[in-house]
Parts: sequence; structure tokens; C-alpha cells
Amino acid sequence: MKIVLHISGHCIEKAVKKRYERLVTELLEKEDSEKEKELELLLEFMKNADFAELRNRGFDGSKEVFVEIRKEGDRFVVEEKSS
Repeated sequence: MKIVLHISGHCIEKAVKKRYERLVTELLEKEDSEKEKELELLLEFMKNADFAELRNRGFDGSKEVFVEIRKEGDRFVVEEKSS
């Protein structure tokens, strides 16, 4: 599973928190196993991510980008998604 975030005018940490809040709201309204999996992945990422390092890599909101987050083994891979 992968998560794609749109970053524009805010950093990756804010984008992750916004996606988290949206998923929780949607799941309170209706059960969805795919969204539950995404929420679990997002929570694990939030606990383990080095957001300062990710902002230093350019995911600071200074330019509009789409970022893909996926898990490979025990680690997360975060990279800019080409359009």
C-alpha cells in the first residue's frame, strides 16, 4: 500500500495530519477496510518519521509536490511522485 499526499503551502507533517483527520472522519461515518489499512500505515509513519529530515529534503511546502509514502520491509520510503 502507498499513500500519496499533495504538499503545497504546508509541510509534509501538516499534510500527514490533515490526511489522518480526514480518514478518521470518513471511518466514523462508514467502515472501509482499505481506509483502515491506510490509517494504520499513516499512524505508523507518524510515529516513526523524521519530519525535520523530510522538510530538509524539500517536503517543506515551499513548492507544490506530490509525495508518495510506502513501506518496504521495516522502513518507509518517501519520494516525490512524478506527474
